[in-house]
Amino acid sequence: MKKFLLSCFIALGITSSAQYNYMGDFENPGFSPTTYKQFGGGSQFAGAACNGGFGGQLLPTAAITQTGYMVDLNTIGQTNNGQKIDFSVSYKKASGVAGTLQLAYFLYDSVAGNWRINLVGSPVTLATAALTTCTTLSATLPSGTIQIGDIVGLGAWFVRSGTANAGIFLDDINLTQEVVSTPPGCATIVSPANGSVISAGTANMAWNAVATAVNYKVKIGTTPGGTDVFNGTVAGTDLNISLAKSTMYYASVVPSNLNGDATGCTEISFTTNTSIAYCGGIVSSSPAATYPIASVTLNGTTHSSSAAVGSPAYEDFTADVFNVKSGSTYTLSAVTTGLGTNVFAMTVFIDWNEDGDFNDAGERYFQSPLVSGTGNPINLSGSIAVPAGTTVGTKRMRVKYNFQGSSTVPQSMIADPCSDMTNGQVEDYSVSVTLLTAAPVCTTVTNPTAGAVGVPTNATMTWNPATDASGYKLYIGTTAGGTDVANGLVVSGTSYNLALTPFTMYYAKVVPFNSIGDAVGCTEISFTSGDISYCAPVPGYTNIEPTTNVTFAGIDNTTDATVGGTPAYEQFLGQIAQVRRGGTYPISMNANTDGASFRHFFAVFMDWNHDGDFDDAGEQYFTTVPDFKFVLGSDGTGAPATGNIVIPADAKLGQTRMRVKSAYYGASGPNTNPNLANFANGCSTVGSTFGQVEDYTVNVDVSAATSNVDKNKVSVYPNPFQDVLKISDVKGVKSISVSDVSGRQVKNLKPTAELNLSELKTGLYIVTLNMEDGTVKSFKAIKK
Repeated sequence: MKKFLLSCFIALGITSSAQYNYMGDFENPGFSPTTYKQFGGGSQFAGAACNGGFGGQLLPTAAITQTGYMVDLNTIGQTNNGQKIDFSVSYKKASGVAGTLQLAYFLYDSVAGNWRINLVGSPVTLATAALTTCTTLSATLPSGTIQIGDIVGLGAWFVRSGTANAGIFLDDINLTQEVVSTPPGCATIVSPANGSVISAGTANMAWNAVATAVNYKVKIGTTPGGTDVFNGTVAGTDLNISLAKSTMYYASVVPSNLNGDATGCTEISFTTNTSIAYCGGIVSSSPAATYPIASVTLNGTTHSSSAAVGSPAYEDFTADVFNVKSGSTYTLSAVTTGLGTNVFAMTVFIDWNEDGDFNDAGERYFQSPLVSGTGNPINLSGSIAVPAGTTVGTKRMRVKYNFQGSSTVPQSMIADPCSDMTNGQVEDYSVSVTLLTAAPVCTTVTNPTAGAVGVPTNATMTWNPATDASGYKLYIGTTAGGTDVANGLVVSGTSYNLALTPFTMYYAKVVPFNSIGDAVGCTEISFTSGDISYCAPVPGYTNIEPTTNVTFAGIDNTTDATVGGTPAYEQFLGQIAQVRRGGTYPISMNANTDGASFRHFFAVFMDWNHDGDFDDAGEQYFTTVPDFKFVLGSDGTGAPATGNIVIPADAKLGQTRMRVKSAYYGASGPNTNPNLANFANGCSTVGSTFGQVEDYTVNVDVSAATSNVDKNKVSVYPNPFQDVLKISDVKGVKSISVSDVSGRQVKNLKPTAELNLSELKTGLYIVTLNMEDGTVKSFKAIKK
């Protein structure tokens, strides 16, 4: 047997002589997947043996290019003393496979439930030729690498470099941990130096490694022997600490192991000056492709710098000062250099408490949601709230900007204030904080304007930023001075998304405030709402391969199949689909693909909650890979793409917008980002230049089980009419709209039994009664 357990050590428990001492030979009995853990493909294998009958086989493949074997030391019945470990692994290989093999220790993360791989020693490069004679790799883990209580494994890790699949063979995972019987000696603090004067902020304290130390007990205080700054145990030889300005500190480091602590270790002292040190040395991994920040504006002050690609990854503009006041909110905007449709994002960090880092609450901005954009230049902006109680003085501000991609989670380059960059830039500035002395003055509402008519129900109210405001209180009502819509609603920025009732007069006032009080004498404006406004698809298809038919719930719209013969975006709002809550309705769609081998994929969007967008859950159809619908090689008249539209049980009653998007993509469709995300965006045509977009109207009624509408109860007459069209019953009618056959609304009227339509031209019109219960009734009427 090659295996020996040294049972005498097990009986002693965790004492000065506890240790790991083991030979992992893959032999039976004794082999178990519980102890011999394998990552990726492989198993116990006779052909892998260097000694005895078995070894461990690794089988890399195209799907598993990295793999390894280890002995889980937590399962062998021995204990760890934290001292250095000498270990080795023997290996050989079959012909064909190539890559690198390296020793590793594996630490188990009990929170994440996975093993972290730590490579040690020098890697060996394995060529394709077979190795039939075993070779041994050896390495040493210094004391303290594995802490007492760690769950750890020792073994080897292989990374395939070629394409061949063949075996890597491991055997004899041999390990011996050193035994010591005395405490360690003292360490020497190498930074900061004893008696030195250093910058305040975040400082790195470092000391030399002591051969038999497992960890180090560190004390830092503002008095001799004090621990008011730090008092803890460190597994390593350095520690980041936050230091105040103009302060004397005292520090000691005492190495420790299972035999006890070092004795007689010397305490040092050092002093901080009035400056603060921050993490620096930030570089770019692609310096020739650094897309820079061209300007930053905060509270009326703008700093401009070069917009040229290839600018430095880090620029120090701390001589430039932006002035702010404690407890106020400001808009920070930046103009940056971009590249086409690539998404770039910006984050901001401000060290409000001057501790030399950006890790405290309220010191990070634009992390969620991201402030991002595309194009060139890119205009980015967001709100910076200065925490109430921030002390007077000059603070460090760091602006980071980098390529982000389609993910909504910030990449490390912009999430970490100290991380290096790839395709972006970092700029440091100074922010001077003073105290508020007065309430802010009033602001001006910029949208809607006073007296505006036809304001979209989903419009965004905007106003100018007020100097020294920490926020804004919104008062909105349907009577002068009324607050039935919003009564002092607090908004941190300078915009608010409205949700208005159509064809209603509103009164609104925006009142800036701060910790001193509210602005006084602010003017109320009034405006009248219209209907919902929807985005146009942008940038629009430049090669118009038309949608030729849409059939859905009473709509059967066939249009010109000529390539380039119709607009890229058409509205057929006079064509109204009739659906009920909770129902399922088939839809068919066709398009001219302009070629037998080309596909057109369809996306359908429904604004079920009438908020003017297609972004809410359940408002996109056929926009995920399993649900793609397409036609192949169609001239627009062949077999259509078909699917089902399920109407949500809580869909808002009444008329809403349906959008059908048809676009050319390859055989797999828009199956990966950014194409997939753009395809699922009802306002975007990015990702294809071939296609068309069509809009329709959908009328949502109550479910069949609850509907009690008598469709024959209301009528319009005479039909055709001359100048006046009469309605038989206007009870329960909230408003009346008249549209031409293209769907363009030509009249909005209050409920009345006689409609004077004398100014309309002769032709066919759609008269829609918007009922108080949210339903609608539509009639076709002809004017002579």
